[in-house]
Amino acid sequence: MRLRLPSRAWLAPLLAGCLAGWLTGCDMNPTGIELEAGWQARSVVAWRHVRPDMLALSPSGRWLYVSCETNASMMAPSLAAIDLKTGRHPFLLYGLMRADGLKFAPDGSLWIGEEFPGGLIWRVAQPDKLPVEQKVDRARLAATHPAIAPLDFAGRFAHEGIAFSRDGRFAYLADENERGGLYRLDLRARRLDRLTDAGWRPARSQGGRAFNRIEDMEPLPDGRILMAETGTGRILALDDSGSRPRVSVFLTDARIRHPDNLAWDASRRWLWITNDDQPSELWAWDGRKASLVARHARSEITGVLAVGRDVYFNLQGTRRGPELTMRLREQAADE
Repeated sequence: MRLRLPSRAWLAPLLAGCLAGWLTGCDMNPTGIELEAGWQARSVVAWRHVRPDMLALSPSGRWLYVSCETNASMMAPSLAAIDLKTGRHPFLLYGLMRADGLKFAPDGSLWIGEEFPGGLIWRVAQPDKLPVEQKVDRARLAATHPAIAPLDFAGRFAHEGIAFSRDGRFAYLADENERGGLYRLDLRARRLDRLTDAGWRPARSQGGRAFNRIEDMEPLPDGRILMAETGTGRILALDDSGSRPRVSVFLTDARIRHPDNLAWDASRRWLWITNDDQPSELWAWDGRKASLVARHARSEITGVLAVGRDVYFNLQGTRRGPELTMRLREQAADE
């Protein structure tokens, strides 16, 4: 498979980078992203010390939300928003511990999961109307705005995977641990159950099934929930439609050793998969085979999200790598 550098859409930032860094030389690919032929990418926002992770699109289609996997601090952002109409990108929330999981609930609220052993789910009602630069006090479980509240009934564990049932009754949550559990939260009764060999049982029950680091979760159009089990290199499917939940292997590929973030592409009917490896990669599965689309040697590709024909993802920077939110598009035949 032939990988190429981004298209001429990078000319303006490339020239700017050359002018800014002429004393040390010109970087011919300032983003470091490598793309398969037929694709082009451009930067939407450049970040600094933000650790952009998951992405979620508001129901209005205007705001792209970004969780920030920073350590808890009143100076470190936890949630940013990108106005896809104007390009404005304010920070909305500070103070969470390693904000990671990010999904819109059926009621239009935004759920943010903290990815550490004592992590919580935080709910933001009407995030499109939230004033900028709100703060969370984790010690007191309090926030500066009434729209922000912890969901302590959703369990305290490493929250990354979040998904909702099609009927809006259940939230599915995963503990991103080497022997982490899979949970189902009844949104009406506020009851948290854990998956066991006998089905769903109260969360503190013995005999819960263990999974090796479930990362992201993504619903399919048929109602199944996909789960990236990065510790085993598998993508699993949860079918909770019958009298007893069933978990089966949906996809394995020896090239995708650590599946991380998942996104269903309704336009193409593809599944996008990030591979948390060295280099970090972005794959597309079309129902028959997986194809490598992008990779980066120094930054982790995170938070993939399909919006129409566009695909958004983040580059979460290492000490030497860039931090960007990027938009990926198929290249026109004449470009």
